[in-house]
Amino acid sequence: MAEAFGTGAGIVGVIGLVIQITQVVVQFGVDWRDAPDNVTAFMAELGTLKTVLSETNTNIILNPDFEAAFQNPPSILLSELGPNAPPTTETKRMLEICRKDLSCLLADLKKKGQGHRLGWERLKGAFLAKDTRESVENLCRKCQILNKMLSIDGIVLGANTYKEVVEARKEQQEWHESDSKTSLVIKSGVEQSSRWQENQDIQAILNWITPIDYTSQQSDFIGRRQEGTGQWLLDSFEFQNWLRTTEKTLFCPGIPGAGKTILTSIVVEQLATRFKEDKSIGIAYLYCNFRSKDTQKINDLLSSLLRQLTEGQPSMPRKIKDLYELHKTQRTRPSVDEIGKALQLVATLYSRIFICVDALDECQVTDLCSKKLTSELFSLQAACGANLFVTSRFMPDIKSRFKGSISLEIRASENDVRKYLDGNISKLPKFIQRNLDLLEVVKSEIIKAVDGMCVFL
Repeated sequence: MAEAFGTGAGIVGVIGLVIQITQVVVQFGVDWRDAPDNVTAFMAELGTLKTVLSETNTNIILNPDFEAAFQNPPSILLSELGPNAPPTTETKRMLEICRKDLSCLLADLKKKGQGHRLGWERLKGAFLAKDTRESVENLCRKCQILNKMLSIDGIVLGANTYKEVVEARKEQQEWHESDSKTSLVIKSGVEQSSRWQENQDIQAILNWITPIDYTSQQSDFIGRRQEGTGQWLLDSFEFQNWLRTTEKTLFCPGIPGAGKTILTSIVVEQLATRFKEDKSIGIAYLYCNFRSKDTQKINDLLSSLLRQLTEGQPSMPRKIKDLYELHKTQRTRPSVDEIGKALQLVATLYSRIFICVDALDECQVTDLCSKKLTSELFSLQAACGANLFVTSRFMPDIKSRFKGSISLEIRASENDVRKYLDGNISKLPKFIQRNLDLLEVVKSEIIKAVDGMCVFL
């Protein structure tokens, strides 16, 4: 029995290996900007391959409507890689070869990562294995052929629909109506194919800007929030004033453990919810962490803001495409100045911009990352009236930069601590839960001990 295309040995298997390879390299902590050009090109091709395979699997292989449309004659595309296609098709064999080579690459990377000193000189040999590069290149070329097959299927479907309509309806008026419907089917198929290709191109550019994505961190932080906490910040005069007025900065210092990161995630969620239906509002955010110093240099942080704001646009801005093509041709990366200008350009495409930065104090200090980031944010604010929300520990240098901005200290409020304790009573010993007076005493003593610091917020 032929194996369903898209299972572990097929599309999903290759996609999973590409993701693992990317994660392994990120875990090693090597700087992507130092990667050899041929390694960068190889990883870009892997990213494009993952996108094509994901789109193919979701929109075609697993789409029952697509298969239902091709009963007679059958789809050329599905006969090559569909669930009922034999395992000996050229595409499936290429997938298997690519899967084995990527498995070897992943194993080789993990083996090399066991050394004490890691660098691209140690890792690049694994990426540049001839068999792996050839199998990935062959599969990418095959995907281009599959895309053409999709266009042919659309034309065949349109032609057959036209034929059936002509045979079923003899009168001239009905023939014209059916012909119009057939034309729409063909046009829709061509447009769908064009949109598919355009989405692939957009994803390739976004991955080139930066592969770093903060959405998983946002989901993790907001998931830790005890329901109802942080409302004091959202209801505060300072926050409401910041929210209603353009070109405002809300600086929120706080002691370590005061809950700055969770409150930042609450602000991000509030903005996303409030402006969900308004695509003219741009929202971007950063979670700085001193443990991620290798992926949070000034280029990385600005690139992440650029990617987030670019993703919010209905189409890829022309200037971003031009920047991508320029550096793709020269096999280089954009400078801080180029990224900053591109960021300002994309920001002007929105009616309003909100930028949230958590833990500015945890930026790299060796390359003045914190000062550079602050400078770029203020330049962006001056250029397009952006609203900035920034948290930090109480550091004189950082505090002085925000002199004149709206300021609101972040402290764990008594109400937030009480909400958290009420939501976690079940974790207390049973004898405390049963004694309401004792339970209230325990709550009161904990609230006193917290004194503005609440690491669970």
